[in-house]
Amino acid sequence: MATSLGSLSLLACSSLSYAAGGEMANTSLDFEDCTIGDGAASLVAQCATISVWLDYDHATGHDPLDQPGPQDAAKANTLELAIARIPARRRSDRQDAFTLLAGGPGQSAIESFPAVSFAFRHIMRDHDVILIDQRGTGSSARLDCPEAPGAMGLTIDIDIDADTMSARARECREALPHNPDLFTTSVAVKDLEYVRQALGVSQWNLYGISYGTRVALHYLRRYPDAVRALMLDAVVPPSVALGPDIGPMAQRALDLIFERCAESTGCSEAFGDLSVPTLALLASLEAQPRNITFEDVATGKLTDMLFTREHLAVTLRLMSYSAQTAAILPSMLHEAIVDENFAPLARQSLMQTRALGDTVASGMHQAIICTEDAPFIETHNNTPGEPSYLGDDITGALLASCTQWPAGRMDNDFKQPVVSAVPTLILSGDADPITPPDYGDTVAQHLPASRHIVNPGQGHMQAPFGCMPVLLAQFVDTANAGNLDTQCLKRLRTLPFFVDANGPLP
Repeated sequence: MATSLGSLSLLACSSLSYAAGGEMANTSLDFEDCTIGDGAASLVAQCATISVWLDYDHATGHDPLDQPGPQDAAKANTLELAIARIPARRRSDRQDAFTLLAGGPGQSAIESFPAVSFAFRHIMRDHDVILIDQRGTGSSARLDCPEAPGAMGLTIDIDIDADTMSARARECREALPHNPDLFTTSVAVKDLEYVRQALGVSQWNLYGISYGTRVALHYLRRYPDAVRALMLDAVVPPSVALGPDIGPMAQRALDLIFERCAESTGCSEAFGDLSVPTLALLASLEAQPRNITFEDVATGKLTDMLFTREHLAVTLRLMSYSAQTAAILPSMLHEAIVDENFAPLARQSLMQTRALGDTVASGMHQAIICTEDAPFIETHNNTPGEPSYLGDDITGALLASCTQWPAGRMDNDFKQPVVSAVPTLILSGDADPITPPDYGDTVAQHLPASRHIVNPGQGHMQAPFGCMPVLLAQFVDTANAGNLDTQCLKRLRTLPFFVDANGPLP
C-alpha cells in the first residue's frame, strides 16, 4: 500500500471522525489520502490505522483507541489494523457500507480489492467501501514465515516428508512476533465488529470470497444485526474441514476442463484427449524431472529450473481456478507432451509460486488451517481416497504441518451451520476446484432468504463475470436476492481455448 502525502492532498495529516455517507462519528481516527494497489489497478483512497485488542479475553476494560501512549502497559495487548476507505461517488446519507473479506486464508483485503474493484463499480456509486486487513494479513501485524511450513492449502508440497513439514511449522511458529493462537476467525470477527462501531457504520453489506465466506458467516453468527446483506462467493460451509476434498475436487475440475476441450472443435482437433497423456506426463516427470532454461517474465533474464511432477501438479491446480487460465492450459500441456517444451508450464509455475508468496501471509494461513481444519479431519479411516493427480496423501501432508502447531482460539459453535434470515446471495462456479456448488447448497439450507446462483464452466470467484456486477449492485440496493432477474447470465460464456500462441480459433 503506497501512501501519497503530496501538497494536493486534502486530507493529509488531518484528524477525522468518519461514519459512512460522510457524517461524523464519535471516534477520532487519522485518515490520510493514499493509493492502494499498483499500476493500472490502483485506486485513490483514504487510509488509517486503528488499535484493537490483541486478546479480547484480557482487555483492560477501556477502549484501545484511548491508550495514552506506547509506554502504557496495556499497549502490549493491542495491535494496529490497516483500514482503507473509498468514498461513494455520489454523496448520500446512507450509514451502511460495503466491505470485502479476502480469501487465502492470509490475503489482504486492501491489496486484493483494486484488481477486482471493477466487479463492484456499481456498488461503489452509492456505497462507501471500507477495507480492513484482517489481523495477520497485509499491514495488520502480518504473520509471515521465513519458509512456508510446506502444506499451505493452495500449494501443498506433496514431495516433502512429514518430519520436515512439522519442523518447518515449528520454526515458523517460534519466529512469529505475536501468538498465532489469537489470529483466527473467531477473534477476527471481533475486530470487524469493533471497526464497524468505531466508524459509525450502521450495518455491513458483506462480500466474502473463498475463506472470506467463512469469516462472513461467523460474523453473521456473532453479530446478526450488523449485517444488512450478505454475498458469499465460492463459499466454504462451517462444517467443512478443507483437506480431504482437495484432491478429488482438483481432479474433478481438471476433468471438466478436458471434457470441455473435447467438446470444443478447435481444442479437440488441435490437442485431442489430454486426460491420459497428462497422467503419463506426470508419471514421466516423477521418474525423470526436466532441467530447463526459460525466460523469467518478471526480470527478463534466463533462469534454470528442475521441473518436477510436483511443479506440474500445483500448476494444473492453480490454473484450474479460473476459466481464463484454463483456456491456455491445453496448449501448454500439448507443448510439453508432444514437443518436450516445458518452458510455458515452468513460467506459470514460477509466477504462481511468486504471487502466492507475495499475497498470502503464511503464518496466518497456518494459524487458520491448524485451528479450523486439521483438528476436524478424520484420520481413523485409512482406506485410499479417490484418485487425484495431486497424489493420495494430501491430508497427511496438511496434518503433518500442524503436529507442532497447537490449535488457537475457536468458538464452541464455530463448526455449526449458520442459521439466519439475513438476505444472502450465494455464488458458485460449477468447475471450481476447491469450493464446488454442493458447498453453496449446504449453506443455503440454513439461510431461508438466500439465493444460490451457479455459473456453468466457471471456476473460483464469480463476481467479475458477465452481468454479475450489475446483479450484485441490485442486490445491495434492494437487499432482496429473490427478485433478481438473472436472465442476463445466460449470455455468460467461458473463454474459448487457445489453440496456439495467437489465441482461439476465430
